[in-house]
Amino acid sequence: MEISQEERLRCEILKMCKARGIAKTVCPSEVVRKLYPDCWRDKMNEVRSLAIELAKLGKIYITQKGNIITDYKSIKGPIRLKIAQKN
Repeated sequence: MEISQEERLRCEILKMCKARGIAKTVCPSEVVRKLYPDCWRDKMNEVRSLAIELAKLGKIYITQKGNIITDYKSIKGPIRLKIAQKN
């Protein structure tokens, strides 16, 4: 069974964030460039939306200028993703 493009992006976000560890972040463009090198710009809105989904589930953090964002509706500009710390 083939996984959806959405699930593929979701899995790659988590995989790349886990690989970086809790001290480092991933740019959303890194995720889409890895999976879709020829059309990565077309996928940026989708990867950002999926990152927000994962952040709401507590799996990752979204950061801007080193600060964790919790008001996802007000995100403007560049973001970074990092794996959520285990409690």
